[in-house]
Amino acid sequence: MRLVMRSVFMALGLAGSMMSTAAHASVLDTVKLHGDIRCGVFPDDPGRSALNVEGNWEGFYVDFCRATAAALFGDPDRVQYLEVDATTRFTSLQKAEADVVMYSTTRTLGRELNYGVRFPAIYLFDGQGFLVRTSSGIDSVHDMSGKSICVTENTSTHQNLVDLLKARGVDAQIHFSNGDSFFRGNCDAYTADRMNLAVNRANRAENPDEYRVLPLAFTREPIGPMVAEGDEAWARAISAVVNGLILADEKGITRDNVLAMAESNPNGEVQKLLGVSGDLAERLGLPQDWAINMIRSVGNYSEIYQRHFGPDTAVGIEQGLNKPWSRGGILYAPLFQ
Repeated sequence: MRLVMRSVFMALGLAGSMMSTAAHASVLDTVKLHGDIRCGVFPDDPGRSALNVEGNWEGFYVDFCRATAAALFGDPDRVQYLEVDATTRFTSLQKAEADVVMYSTTRTLGRELNYGVRFPAIYLFDGQGFLVRTSSGIDSVHDMSGKSICVTENTSTHQNLVDLLKARGVDAQIHFSNGDSFFRGNCDAYTADRMNLAVNRANRAENPDEYRVLPLAFTREPIGPMVAEGDEAWARAISAVVNGLILADEKGITRDNVLAMAESNPNGEVQKLLGVSGDLAERLGLPQDWAINMIRSVGNYSEIYQRHFGPDTAVGIEQGLNKPWSRGGILYAPLFQ
């Protein structure tokens, strides 16, 4: 779609003026102009983002790409997926190759300052933990004394592990290697973010039932989408998408009942979210039915979570903190007023 539009501009002799204008416009304006979004995702990460057997992208983060496209265009398929990794997730935004990156990136002030990115919202609360064999007899950090722990070198994960072992007085051996090394039997435990561990167990273990993620989480990892800094309109639009799905969850708005809710629910905040009253959509630069379209396309937050991460999936992680505050979690959308 983008290439087609650019070709049309050039054919009409308008490319120079249009590209000059776009350079000063919000990403929101240029995305509307081109008719799709460029969404950065990590490849081959089933549950979070991966191509399925039909060749279509699917996963938790992919559904936020789809929700954004549905909110803007009424069509969740208007997405160009850009494969990114631990380095290019930042440079793809710096170089304006991606409009938004949906990745398992922890929000830190250092990343915002160092890489020129912004985290408009948080869509997953996680924490670093441990993956062990069920037969290992390891139930806590103290059981790891004299054991070996795999961790990725030169990462905050490594430093977090060093700090934990020191604070708990545990004498464990640290091996710099990845999850594959752990599954080959080279370490007694593997540490990473707990969702990362669960995804690794589901997709890389020969027999996932032989492994378990310990309940302990010893860091806080607020994870969210990233956009380039300096574009408030686009950041607000992404924030509205994520928080709109969270608010829909809190208010009991689902994929199946969203149209009925729009017609009959008298709650003022529900009416504003669904575009029945107020001018939030106009002020955000979104269509009046943006929230209805995205909820009809992907469901509310819990529907997305349960579809990709829940107990009935291979990942098999309870929602826990990632429930709305009204149901015992800590997901909390700003007021839609």
